[in-house]
Amino acid sequence: MSDSQLRIVSDKPSDPAQPGDLQQDAIAELRRLLIEPEQVQINNILERLNSPRTRAGELSRALPEAIRLRTARDQSLTEALTPTIVTALHKSIKKDPDLVAEAISPLMGPAIRRAISNALKGWIQSFDQTLKYSFSWTGLKWRLEAVRAGRSFAEVVLYHTLIYRVEQVFLIHKQTGSRLLHAATGSVSTKDPDLVSGLLTAIQDAIRNFARDSFNAAQDEPIKKLHRGEREVWFEAGPQAILAVVIRGCAPQNLRSRLLAPTIEAIHFEMRESLESFDGDAAPFELVRHHLENCLHSRFQIQSDRAGFRIPIYVKLVLVMIVAALVVWGFSIWREQRHWNEYVEALRATPGIVVTETGTSNGKHYVAGLRDPLSVHPDEILKQKTRLDRNSVISRWERYQALDPQFVIQRTKKLLNPPQSVELRIDSGVLVASGSAPHEWVYNCRKFALAVPGVESFDDQNLLDEGMIEPRIMRNQIESRIIRFATGTTRLIPGQSRELKELASEMQKLIALAPTVNITPQFLIVGHTASEGGDSVNVNLSQQRAVRVVSLLAARGVNIDLMTAIGAGTTEPLSSEANEYGNRLNRSASFKVFLLDPERTRGGGTHR
Repeated sequence: MSDSQLRIVSDKPSDPAQPGDLQQDAIAELRRLLIEPEQVQINNILERLNSPRTRAGELSRALPEAIRLRTARDQSLTEALTPTIVTALHKSIKKDPDLVAEAISPLMGPAIRRAISNALKGWIQSFDQTLKYSFSWTGLKWRLEAVRAGRSFAEVVLYHTLIYRVEQVFLIHKQTGSRLLHAATGSVSTKDPDLVSGLLTAIQDAIRNFARDSFNAAQDEPIKKLHRGEREVWFEAGPQAILAVVIRGCAPQNLRSRLLAPTIEAIHFEMRESLESFDGDAAPFELVRHHLENCLHSRFQIQSDRAGFRIPIYVKLVLVMIVAALVVWGFSIWREQRHWNEYVEALRATPGIVVTETGTSNGKHYVAGLRDPLSVHPDEILKQKTRLDRNSVISRWERYQALDPQFVIQRTKKLLNPPQSVELRIDSGVLVASGSAPHEWVYNCRKFALAVPGVESFDDQNLLDEGMIEPRIMRNQIESRIIRFATGTTRLIPGQSRELKELASEMQKLIALAPTVNITPQFLIVGHTASEGGDSVNVNLSQQRAVRVVSLLAARGVNIDLMTAIGAGTTEPLSSEANEYGNRLNRSASFKVFLLDPERTRGGGTHR
């Protein structure tokens, strides 16, 4: 037994009654010491296997290197991931097309612009050549030639003016002879590009073998050029691929160093890995299509029509003068039409003018429509904003009243002639008056304001009627009067006769003043009682008190038709009844005065 084991045994408490337990504990401790390191490692391994997060972390560290090694060995990983990537891309495009478009726009934009530019250049060159010889003596000869040969005029022009044109470009894999990419001009019809690529490779191999057998040439000596009728095939070889260019005409030799050699070098630089691992899939080489399209050059010669007749100088001068006259005439017509359009637009933009008809007749312009007399005169617009001759314009305008606020205000001021102390404005069809004015003007304004076209209603809440100042003062005086009665009776208390006399005088003055300001006063006499009796008794007593006041006022000359008596009982007390003074105030009759405007009352108005 080791020292550690002995130390463990000695540390245990002595128990002579259980020697077997002591030995088992020592064995268990010994087992723990021997097995614990391996057990810890096993637990760590189990934790790594059972923890997805731990496994994902370890896999993320090894995954990039594993992908790189597998991709360098074969394409099985690419084939396995392609369906997933395609599906993910498809879903991404459906979910957010703008995101994918933004990602590929740096690549697709230049390629699309380059393709369109090359197509337009070729079309413009062909169209330019055709147009140039369409109206010349040489062009007439070529048209006859086209008719005799049964060919199009464009083909004949191309045949006579073309120096050279690169019609097709093939990118061929050097080892397998497979077509990697093909580009051609739009007007050239091509056979199967794969078949042509194979034939070009076979022809190169046959010529190379013939040269080796017949002239002891080197096996890897490249073939530079093939001739076939009016076309040539130029070859430019690189380490992994060959550029085969089909040229019609006679191209300069510097085309090879200027265009073909840089193109094959650029393709090898950009597609080095794809060329080294080529397995028959040519799709990746679409990325370098723009290099092939840049090789589709054309060059034309400028033909001189020496065989044709020369146009006499005087004929040329006459033609130049005619062309100059036409240009001046056309410019004058364009300038006059522009001035006319400016005039019509200025009329349409002017408030109070509605243009219904415009045109030209017998060399003159005409315009017709509606015009508010308050708007700017069309002749002023013609004079200030255009350079048209007034005699060249015929106008016909019908009068109408525009509903623009500026015109409505002008008509209102012209009709009502407001004093300087009054301000008028239009707000959504409502004529708003503010300030102060004599009663006669206020009365006429209320009467005639709605007669102005464009005024739907009249708002005079902020307009002070100077003639109503005195009637309102007198109304306030009358409403401040109170006629008091003895308890439980309709008998006036001592001293109220004088109050009643003054009240009658004030009412008669108001009645006399009313016709001068076109109002009719109405007096409401309200009887009140204290709360000594019951409700029915109080209402009856208050009514009797109001009638009593009406009869007393009528006896003093007040028109009884202008007075109305009602009993309020205790419902409208004039004071609280906390003491006897409040009770005395409530045993009374009070007054309310209404200054009615007959015109406004007839139209549904209210008192003033």
